Parts: sequence; structure tokens; C-alpha cells
Amino acid sequence: MDRNDLNEKLSEHFSVINKCSIPSKQGTVLLATLLDSRYPYVYPRDCACASMLFRQMVEKDLGPSEEAFKLLKGIAKFMASVQDEEGQWLQRYGLNGQNKAIYVQEDNTAYGSIILANYLLASFHRQEKPPELEDYLKRIKMAIQYALKHFYRQEIYLFFSTTGVHESAIEKGYSVWVNHVYILFFNLISLLTKKFQLKDLFADELSFKDRFCHAAHRRFILSDRFVRRITKDGTFDLRPDVTMISPVYFQCKEELCESCFLEDNPSIITNSINFMVENLWDPELGMLQRYLPFTEDIETHIHAGNGPWIQYTAMLAKYYYKEGAIERGDTILNHIDRYRTGEGYIPEHLSTKRRFEEFIRLEWEVGLDAKKEFHPEILLPNLSYDFIVEELFFMKKAYDQIKREIAENKKDVIHFAVPLMWSHVEYANALIARYEAIVARDSIDVPTPIKN
Repeated sequence: MDRNDLNEKLSEHFSVINKCSIPSKQGTVLLATLLDSRYPYVYPRDCACASMLFRQMVEKDLGPSEEAFKLLKGIAKFMASVQDEEGQWLQRYGLNGQNKAIYVQEDNTAYGSIILANYLLASFHRQEKPPELEDYLKRIKMAIQYALKHFYRQEIYLFFSTTGVHESAIEKGYSVWVNHVYILFFNLISLLTKKFQLKDLFADELSFKDRFCHAAHRRFILSDRFVRRITKDGTFDLRPDVTMISPVYFQCKEELCESCFLEDNPSIITNSINFMVENLWDPELGMLQRYLPFTEDIETHIHAGNGPWIQYTAMLAKYYYKEGAIERGDTILNHIDRYRTGEGYIPEHLSTKRRFEEFIRLEWEVGLDAKKEFHPEILLPNLSYDFIVEELFFMKKAYDQIKREIAENKKDVIHFAVPLMWSHVEYANALIARYEAIVARDSIDVPTPIKN
């Protein structure tokens, strides 16, 4: 792959991502899927991950970098418009910025700030002083103050979460994912401080940063690997989970913590990734499951039948490329390509006809899935029942569509949430890592043999 090939492929993925965006007065609405698909909402998490890609495209001048910057600016504007007066961001938003959140999800306050920070840093790279600079810095400061007051536990130097990326109580406690989201957030703040010469603007908020990073890098480790969470009662959750990749995924290379524990102990990352892959690789479809499907566990969502999730699988490919394991990364991207639609769309996750029908019989029809989705422990307080009805409507609509596809086409593999914007983001991230790995490999100087 040369640079032209990379730019062409990035343009293809950016085109799909752009199809999920809608211009509005509040900025750019970047939906999780197409408007008429399963998730017609703006998720700060998905947008934050997209902002990491867009900034990378701008700073490395890759693909449609100018369009990427415009989209990054637009989603930052939208995200700024939906931050509440206290500085918090919630789980998701509608087209007009209305709150559509169902779950208590503490990492969104970091995600909103990550989006604003990536836009400001991309502007700095372009040698532009963004007109929003002062406003966005105030919003970032509000966000960190809110997070420290409501989510940070001073006595153990970690952030508590009710739900996170999995949106279920399987993460309640201190999750490795949420705490590494906050590590990235603070590292970006440090980088903003340096680039824009902000002096002491964030001094109070960041006075604890090194202690927190130190705790996050050490307290999630048991037997030389990461665990996915420390439960609310302090026990280690030893089950395999894709969130074990978060220490790699959320690293901010420009501004790592002082004396980073992981840099001196790379085997911990390797052990964690190996454990994750060995336990979560789907034996039938390939690629990574999110976690093992314990159907009877009220904290474990199966979501239309268990199977691999594409965005996390693409993260794994990126990891292998970064490690120089190009063939392993290629094998994973080839797995993903097998399940693209005719339009080139990549889904959120896959399942099979058998697994889907088992899900319908064991969970959906008996109401177990609804009990999991709307478990009282994870819902926002005083949540209007209208939100639950709306979510049930989209769930039923999606499941009925799958039933029709099975009946009409006799499908054996189920594509769920097509296209998922986030899946295309992570595939594009993997492509960039692949290109850089090939350049690094080919640029190694080979010693010239000495002739006798």
C-alpha cells in the first residue's frame, strides 16, 4: 500500500462516515448510523472516537483532510451546544440536540471534552487560532470540574462508573475503559496547555493527574494482565472483555504520564491482549466478541444474538499493526471485509440465524432482554417512560427487519446496525496504522554485506 492507495481507502470510509452526518444550526449532527437505521442518535463516545481519526487525518494530511477538519469543527460545535450548565455531557442526543439519554454513563463528560480538544489541536496544527478557543476551554474546564466532583473517588484515585461502553451494569464500579478514557482526556488537556501556552489555566484540575494515572495503570493489574473492572465492593472482575484493549486504544503518545508504568512493563499489554483474543475470538464467525454471552446474567446483554463486534476487532488490527505484526493485522481486516455489504458498509456486530432465533426465544419474547436493557440500576433517575417506549420501538423495528430478511433470503449471518459510523472510523484508523507499519518496515536499513 502506498500513500495514494491509503488516501483512496480513507476517502471511501470517510464517505460512509459523512453519510451519517447532517448539518444543523447547532453544528454537525454525526449519527451512530444512517438516519433511518437502528441508532438515529448522536453518541459522544462514537463522536469522540471519530474526532481522534479526523485530527489524525488533519495532522498527517491523509485522505480528505480538509473535509475531515470541517466535520470535526461541526461536531465540536454541536457538542458544545448540548453541554449542560454544570459541564456534563450525557449518553446521547437527538437531531436537534434534545437529551435522549437512558443510562447513567459517566465517561461522556470526558468524551465531549475530547471532541473539543481534538478540534482545538487540529486548528493549532493548521496554524489557526480558532474563534471558539476561549469558549471551548471554559467548557473543558467545567467538564473536568464536574467529573472530579461527581465521578472521581479521591480515596482510591479512580473514576467510578455505572455503565460505560457496554451500557450495562456489567461495568458498574471502576472499569478499565472509563478510567482510560479519563487518562486520554487529561493528557489532551496537558497538550492543550502546552500548545496554546495556557500557563495555569488547568493547574487546579490537573494537580492530581499523575497520581490518578499511576493508580489507573496499577490497580487494574492482576497476574501480569489487566482486569476489566474492580467491582463496587472492591473485588476483581476476571472475565475477558474487549475493554482490556483500552490502555492501548486511549494512549496519547504526545503527553504520557511521567514514568509511565506501561512503557516499562510492555508484557502486561501483551498478556492482556492475548488473554482477550484467546477467550473472545468467535469460533464460528471469527473476530472479537465483546464478552462471553452468559444469557442468564441480568448484567449481560446479548443484543440480537451473540457474535463479533466490528469496531473492537478493528482496534485489535490497529494494535497488531502498531506492533509491526502486519500479517496478523491483515488477517483481521480480511475477516471484516468478508462481511461488508454490497455498498461497502460495515455493521456494528454480527450474529447467526441460529443465535438470533435463540435470542428471540430465550430473551426477547419472554421480556428478559427488556429487563436487561432497562435494569433499574443503570437508568437515569426520573427517566420518562417515553424514552423506554422509543427505545423499544427501535429495538422491535430492528428485530422485525431481521426476521423478514431471514424469511426472504434465508440468511445465515445477521448484520446488525448497518453501517455503523464507528466501525468505519476504526477500520480507517487501522489502515493508517498499517501504512505506517509498512513504511517503518521498508525504511529499516539493511547492512551491506562486506566483501572479502
